[in-house]
Amino acid sequence: MAACSLLTTSLVQDAVLQRTPGWAELCGLLALLCLTCRSARPSLAMVCSVPLFVAAMRTQERAPVVSDLPVFRDIDGLFVLLPMAFVLLGGYLRGEDGRRRAAARDVRRAGRLDLARDLHDHVAHYVTAIVVQAQAGEHIVEKDPATARRLFSNIEQTGQDGLVAMQRMVRLLRTSETATAQAAVTPVMTSIKELVRRADSAGQRVSLEIAEEVKADDWPPQLAKTAKRLVQEGLTNVRKHARTASAVQVRMEVAAGRLVIHVRDNGTGQHHGRSWFLPSGFGMIGLRERVDELGGELSSGPMPEGGWELSASIPLKWADRKPR
Repeated sequence: MAACSLLTTSLVQDAVLQRTPGWAELCGLLALLCLTCRSARPSLAMVCSVPLFVAAMRTQERAPVVSDLPVFRDIDGLFVLLPMAFVLLGGYLRGEDGRRRAAARDVRRAGRLDLARDLHDHVAHYVTAIVVQAQAGEHIVEKDPATARRLFSNIEQTGQDGLVAMQRMVRLLRTSETATAQAAVTPVMTSIKELVRRADSAGQRVSLEIAEEVKADDWPPQLAKTAKRLVQEGLTNVRKHARTASAVQVRMEVAAGRLVIHVRDNGTGQHHGRSWFLPSGFGMIGLRERVDELGGELSSGPMPEGGWELSASIPLKWADRKPR
């Protein structure tokens, strides 16, 4: 198109004395110039935009004197300013397209990370419970058959609960956004109390202490989910790595406008489990990412008096903060 326009301009300039501006052609050249700058590959855009720019600029040679044209008589360099403006417009739209694509990639990546965290949390929680109870049943099956039968019954129930949780996640992934938004949501404190109840056993007592100032009804969904995942990860790690612990305490409180959650055990010795509990590290990585997104702090390590502590401090007004 640029070549045809330049050829036509050359012919008209030399052969036609009474000329009129090719406004439709000029508009087409400018639109194509903008589209090229917006959508073409960088190298192709550089090659194609130059002849289009020159063709649009030279249409002035097919027009009467600019000072004789209405509206444009006071504009100097009109046929240079117009293509420059459309080049800038194409570049701006190209940048906006890139930002939208980057935002979409970030959203997809965040969704994949969130799904990976949920999968790890669910699998680690239920599978760890099954393995720990199976280990206990292996040692007492001959000495205390009645207790062993209860353990194997618990294993069956835990496995069924794990399957239900996984099916729920798959169903949410397969349904539409509207159906997902309408799905019933269990209150976070109910979920945390259920986690504690399931983790509590005769050999490892688990207690939950919630300060009066903790008002979970006002929490944003992301904060509620992070609090639940922190308790779940803490209890799962105790089962995996603190086999000598006889007591576990989960405490939730509010201090200086921040939600503080502690998961502590009284285990002795090193905080590690048997050889088949391979430390993937994904649980703590995902948990740290969740806490960091809310502007909080996460720590994990031995306590001076003995035992291990997983602790997090998260601002309750995290929505007012910029993500890290």
